[in-house]
Amino acid sequence: MFVLAINNNKIVIVGAGLAGLFTAIKLAPLKVILITSKNLGSGTSSQWAQAGIAAAVGKFDSISSHLNDTVQVGGGIVDQKIAELVIKNGPDRVNDLISLGVPFDVDENQELILRKEAAHEHNRIVSVRGDMTGKKIMEVLTRLVEKSPHIEIIEGQNAVELHQENNAVYGVTIQNSVKQTYIESGCIILATGGIGQLYKVTTNSKEALGDGVGMAARCGAVLSDMEFVQFHPTAFDIGIDPAPLATEALRGEGAKIINSKYQNFMKDAHPEGELAPRDIVARAIFTEQKKGEQVYLDCRGDLGSRMIDDFPTVYELCKKNKINPKNDPIPISPAAHYHMGGIKSDKCGRTNISGLYACGENACTGIHGANRLASNSLLEAIAFAEIISGDIKDQINKYVRGASYHPKIVKVKPLDQNDLLVLRETMTKYVGVERDQVGLEQAFDTIRNIYLKYQEQGYDNNSLITSLLIIKSAMNRTEQRGSHYRTDHPYQDNKLNSRSSITKEDLNL
Repeated sequence: MFVLAINNNKIVIVGAGLAGLFTAIKLAPLKVILITSKNLGSGTSSQWAQAGIAAAVGKFDSISSHLNDTVQVGGGIVDQKIAELVIKNGPDRVNDLISLGVPFDVDENQELILRKEAAHEHNRIVSVRGDMTGKKIMEVLTRLVEKSPHIEIIEGQNAVELHQENNAVYGVTIQNSVKQTYIESGCIILATGGIGQLYKVTTNSKEALGDGVGMAARCGAVLSDMEFVQFHPTAFDIGIDPAPLATEALRGEGAKIINSKYQNFMKDAHPEGELAPRDIVARAIFTEQKKGEQVYLDCRGDLGSRMIDDFPTVYELCKKNKINPKNDPIPISPAAHYHMGGIKSDKCGRTNISGLYACGENACTGIHGANRLASNSLLEAIAFAEIISGDIKDQINKYVRGASYHPKIVKVKPLDQNDLLVLRETMTKYVGVERDQVGLEQAFDTIRNIYLKYQEQGYDNNSLITSLLIIKSAMNRTEQRGSHYRTDHPYQDNKLNSRSSITKEDLNL
């Protein structure tokens, strides 16, 4: 393996999901290098996003209503100023996407069709054909990026190491199986997505191993709210990895959740039943599973009949797996879906390291608190793409570096398959829908031992660091709050009514 050095003053974006692509487009005419581990347009969770974007664009909706819903779901620790900033951005950013060619669903009067999802007061989800939103947005943005002269695309490379001096970023090392490349830049945006593949059952793409978060932590970034992992309650339980989603919009259209006795148990769990916040629905299903029950999403009847037109992605999954949604309930299970935690960033998307920004799921701005409101994730990504690009344009002269730094070979290696299997099983068993101190300590010891084995061989691994940060944060929060449920501390503790922060040094490795 050898090092190739690229010396430039271009802005570097790591990650090519919605957050990375939209930020790259918004940065025009500034020169951008966009790094993606796969071919452009593939290998991201954004393309899997079904339901849509939450935005207060309805006639009877309001910013205050959307903000209230976000705060109510967020377990008491939502940063309300950030949430308001993002929500106010929503309508304009949706219009941006429309102007770029995203074909959101409209009625016969060419008005946006707005769908309902759990814990939203109003219908406010804009979507494409019900459940094809992420796919269509990514197709449009990918074509635009490919045609944009200000964007240089580097495909098939993984970012493995950030470089900083005096708390200012100056470059990033990327690699594939044959070479390492060092790219000098005083302005880097991490948009590397989520952490779902740290768990055995997840809706996230194979690339979602939390590498960006671990890489930032190793560079000295502060992380926040790492304990909060959202489990989507209705993933297909048919043995596919990643687990396909049965979009939440189906429950907004009347789908019920039942067990193998065809009992609808959700009303006993929460007055809103199927439209309760995701953490409550996921735990209710998990409780049934602990009793030995298979759980199903019941779309039989009219909803199942019109699924082919209104929810074609879910319909095709059913058809491929010999499920007739008109007559058969769909087997489901909670699956790791979204990480509320990540790299701590401020109202401008800046981290504590000068020149380093975070956008999308790998960032933690505070909008989601302890539990994300449905369809607020794509909203946050497009809002902060605008915010970050504007801030960089204002600050760009500060990020132009005069001195060149000598690149070095870095030793970061991906997890061996056996170690990855142990990691995923450990995280699922002990750091999943429910947690307790004994299990968290077991998880920490198991994963730390894998990390120390790599260290003895002279290697680092970013996914292991991210996993340990999640576990340590979960150990520190001795209460139940939002998506973080401690069976040994099943009540909310007002003394812990704040966001958490952690650094790599806190792991005491």
